[in-house]
Amino acid sequence: PKDSGDDDDDDDEEDDDDEEEEEEEEEMNDEGKNTANQPKLLKQKEKLTKSKRNKQKRHKALLTQLQHQKRLKSFHHQLAEVRKHAKDVQRAELLRLRRQTELSRLRDEKKQEPLGKNIWNQLAEKDPIRAPALPVALTEELEEHRGGTLRTVAPKGSLVTDRLESMAARNLIWKKKAEGRRIVQGKR
Repeated sequence: PKDSGDDDDDDDEEDDDDEEEEEEEEEMNDEGKNTANQPKLLKQKEKLTKSKRNKQKRHKALLTQLQHQKRLKSFHHQLAEVRKHAKDVQRAELLRLRRQTELSRLRDEKKQEPLGKNIWNQLAEKDPIRAPALPVALTEELEEHRGGTLRTVAPKGSLVTDRLESMAARNLIWKKKAEGRRIVQGKR
């Protein structure tokens, strides 16, 4: 009886021999010389005919002309962009100047307005909840006092508080801001 393991070893040796032969064939060139160890020689450039040289020159000139046109087109595009950005900057600057002049005009108008005028309206604008009521007599109160003329009506309000509000509005005195009641939530 034959041992099956021996046949496998013989087949492996044959396969190794075939691979070595293929490698040797690849190393040989068409002429049958061994080129595996020799350096490759550079092929000399063939001399071109006059028409081919002229054709290459024309092609090279065309390429340089196209590159020049491309650069010129890019330059014109950038120039247009610069003009566009310059206009945007001018518009923004003009808008800023208009706003600045409007603000300065409003500041001047506010400075021209005399202090201490419209005290009740100003107090109502600052704090509408705590603004004092206007010291004006009602129509019923007018009728009660001797015929309802304004001369006979007793003035309402307090001269002291009115005077203090007027002085505070003119920045002559410092008025402490009225604080509301603090509400504490949760445990103390």
